[in-house]
Amino acid sequence: MSHHISSFLVLGMVVLGCGPTQEDVRRLVREEMSRAMERKIVSPTKTIGPYSPAVRLWNFLFVSGQNGLDQKTGQLKIETIETETRQALANIHTILHSEGYDSSHVVSATVYLKNMNDYAKMNTVYGAFFREGDYPARTTVAVSELPKQANIEITVIAYK
Repeated sequence: MSHHISSFLVLGMVVLGCGPTQEDVRRLVREEMSRAMERKIVSPTKTIGPYSPAVRLWNFLFVSGQNGLDQKTGQLKIETIETETRQALANIHTILHSEGYDSSHVVSATVYLKNMNDYAKMNTVYGAFFREGDYPARTTVAVSELPKQANIEITVIAYK
């Protein structure tokens, strides 16, 4: 029985005064929870390893770390930290939009920087990605290395 039909039947039983049984309610709740917790792999961009660009679970979208990999050329854009940051954020944008999200839905971000001296430059580009005053929670971590000799990697969690 489809989700809409079972919900309609339970609602109809309530309206008609012959309330649903406890088992009807339990079944409906189980069906709703099962649908809500379905895991969906999101793959609008290329990856450089055995992982998914993002996973959607309920209203959350967990975006894997994105670096400056140009999706058209397959090459890392490493001219400057600003260029690399812009490309990482463009990759995040592509993933978010593929599922109907945008930067306003991002609730948390983690930025991995190979060189903390790049923090101010990265921060300027990063800040422009979000609506001013509506920034997600963020952690920035200095790391010794990143895949493909990248200088930055950004991961986000979005919710709507």
